[in-house]
This record gives sequence, structure tokens and C-alpha cells, in this order.
Amino acid sequence: MTTNSKASAPAVTRYRTIWISDVHLGTKHSQVEPLLEFLRDHECRYLYLVGDFIDGWQLRSKWHWKDSYNVLIQKLLRKSRKETEVIYLTGNHDEFLEQFLNMNFGSVRLTREVIHTAANGKRYLVLHGHQFDGLTKFNRVLEKLGTRLYDWILDFNLHFNRVRRSLGFGYWSLAAYLKFKAKSAVKYVTEYEETIVQMARKHNVQGVICGHIHRAETKTIAGVEYLNCGDWVESCTALVEDFDGNIRLLHFHEDNAQHTRRRAGAPDSGDGGEGDGGEGGAPDHERGFRRGTASSGSTLLCIGHEDAGYPHPHG
Repeated sequence: MTTNSKASAPAVTRYRTIWISDVHLGTKHSQVEPLLEFLRDHECRYLYLVGDFIDGWQLRSKWHWKDSYNVLIQKLLRKSRKETEVIYLTGNHDEFLEQFLNMNFGSVRLTREVIHTAANGKRYLVLHGHQFDGLTKFNRVLEKLGTRLYDWILDFNLHFNRVRRSLGFGYWSLAAYLKFKAKSAVKYVTEYEETIVQMARKHNVQGVICGHIHRAETKTIAGVEYLNCGDWVESCTALVEDFDGNIRLLHFHEDNAQHTRRRAGAPDSGDGGEGDGGEGGAPDHERGFRRGTASSGSTLLCIGHEDAGYPHPHG
């Protein structure tokens, strides 16, 4: 009796769009291994990196780069050469890339803001969100002090959760607890959300998708959908859109099905064992979508409007 090796491979879930934010490559707390597992098990037509993918602030002060970071970048490049359009939006920690805005790195498009049209026709402003953070805009020194405090909290959180796991308890985030309980933090988050929703109204869209504050959230504020990706430093969350245009939040830590316990550098079954070079992928007209364009009368890049309303693929 022979065993089919593919039968034991985890099923790949397909989405129309995936948004991830705040990976912070270059920091010791970046959750790259869980993100690699997530990307192995999920495919999409559009993949947004919603700012702070690379932490230039940290890399300037102290170089910290793991082999798994290269694996992640190679994974994204492979996806971009195949059936996924990858859109990289700049944040405050990777602002050094803004000199290359509106340029393409291979098949990866680099920009600051995007209008994304969902399959159901709803339009969303997509951006990192630091543009509406008073600390970022007016006091860079204070923001960097806050970053150091956040790093200290994450250090504590790491050791604390090791003790919890040894006692049989699940993951618990001190940083998230403080964000929900501290009055000043709640006021800061509320003001941030209200400000970014006002910007969405100015663009005449139905919702806004952002990151920056490391607090995953999906809610409606004054008739505008506010969707925050969260981060891949502690919460490990992503926003996903199905082929009917419905958007929801996924929590990696809470979904045991994602934990395949594969090595970060293990061969990627989704890539068919191919290396980083050589595969060209199907031409755009065979993939069922075209690359993003700027709509007439708008300076913002528009993504997803070409195939909105089309029936989703089967199989």
C-alpha cells in the first residue's frame, strides 16, 4: 500500500486579497516564522504589505537580519512572479524607501496610498496610517522613545508567555492589554481612528484599511468601515477578502490549523519546489487581472477595479 505524500500536505486557502502590516524586519520581535507559515497556507490575487515591512530605524541603529528574513522576501518575490500582485505601501519605519515611490521592483509595486476595489464594488483607501499620527508628524524624538518602551514591553511579554506555555496556558499580550486599559492609549487610538476615517470620507470611499498602531480592528465609524491589519510583531493578524468582497480579520495565534510546525526554511509545497529564479509565471491576461492603474482624475493607484464583480475561481 503506497501513501500519497500530497494527502498529508495542508490545504491551501485562496482569497482574493490579503493585507498584512507592521512586520518590522530588522527587529528581534518580528514574527517571521509564523508569517511564512501563513503565506504557505494562503494564496491570493492581491497581497498588500501595509507599511513598516522593513524597520529602517532599527537597522540604522543596530543591524539585525536573520536568514528567515531572506526566505520571506524570496517567498514574496515568487508570489509576485506568479499569480499574486504584491503592493508595498511605505510606513514611517520604512520611509527610506519613499525616494522610490511609484516604481516597480520586479513585479512588486511601491507606493504610499492605494484605492482598492473589493469584489462587491466597495472602495477602500489603503495606507499605513502614520500620516495621521500626531507623534509621527510633530515629535519624532517622542515617538522613538515610545518605540523603545514598546520593545521593553515585548521583551517582558516574550518571557512571560514562555512561563504561561510551560503551565499550559495560551498566548496573552501585555501590550494589547495596556492599549485597551490605559485611558491615554484609548484616547490616542480613538483620535487616530476618527482622523483616518475623515480622510476616507474625503476620498469618497466606503472604508479605510490601515496598520501602524499595532491594534487589529474591524468596525464601522460614522458609516465608514475602519479595518486595521494589526501587526506581525505580537498579534500576528491579517485582513482577508473573499471572492464575494467580504473582508474579515484572521488571528494566527487563535487558529490552530495554521500551526503546521514546519521549519521556516523548509521547501514550500506551494511553490512546487522551484527556486527563487527562473519562473516567469503566466502573463497578466492569463491570470484574470491586470496590473493596477491610476484612474482618470485621480493621482492614487487603483487596484482591483478591473476584475470586481467577476465570478470567483473554482477548484
